[in-house]
Amino acid sequence: MRRLSVFQKVLLIAITIGLSIVVVFGFLRTSKPIAMLSNASYGFFSMVRFSLIEQPIRSVTGFFDDIIRFYELRDENDRLKQDLDMLALYKAELEEAYRQIAALKELSSVKLASNEFELLPATVMVRSYDVFNSALTINVGSNDGVEVDMAVSSSKGLIGKVSEVYSNSSVVRLLTTERSNHKVAVRIQTSPSTTAEAILERYDRNQEAFVLTLLDTGSTILPEMTVITSGLGGVYPSGLLVGKVSEVQELTNAIGLRILVKPSASFYQFDYVFVVKRAIVAQEETP
Repeated sequence: MRRLSVFQKVLLIAITIGLSIVVVFGFLRTSKPIAMLSNASYGFFSMVRFSLIEQPIRSVTGFFDDIIRFYELRDENDRLKQDLDMLALYKAELEEAYRQIAALKELSSVKLASNEFELLPATVMVRSYDVFNSALTINVGSNDGVEVDMAVSSSKGLIGKVSEVYSNSSVVRLLTTERSNHKVAVRIQTSPSTTAEAILERYDRNQEAFVLTLLDTGSTILPEMTVITSGLGGVYPSGLLVGKVSEVQELTNAIGLRILVKPSASFYQFDYVFVVKRAIVAQEETP
């Protein structure tokens, strides 16, 4: 076999090296599409995984989180509403306690000052629907010292007077009656130390309020002022709570004011009342 010359060997090595370089560069050129294809495949599968797996899982998880949060907020809102209702209840009870204390102080001061009246507890026996707003029957009568025209009050305020008396029962004519002759002399407390005289004329069923005629036209009457009996009419003792001024209307065709008073007593439901009896005062003997 013929041996290669030195020149041939060098030429063969150079050709081999050249071919090797060509193959390497060719491989590098063909690897770019593969890399692009790999990147494209990775992006496609990532999008599919996000759209079909990750995003639905996130949506479902967020949906249930929103539901849980909704019920938590609803329960919290219900608790807050209950707390507000209880707050209003406590406020009403506190105001009622203050009013009762004030009313008891007024009644006590009247009793101590004049010693002319005492409270006789009674129970409502009959209150017919046909005269529901006009009269009721209580379980005390002449045997208990009850007389006609004695005032009758509930625990919250004046409700009427005795119109008929029997041995063990009495009929009470309510202030809500439609009779026009059921008038009451009252005072409006314009300040802690001053009052204005007025007459309770009637009960306005549409307004659910008493209608007052002001006798002292020089007084300024404002809503929320307290109205009590004055005792000047000779029937009702002074100091019995009637209600609070709810509205003051100026009369266009006459000089004066139309005063509406919201009753302090509820005329729709009460089971127990007090008859304001006239106590017998011993007369001092004169020499």
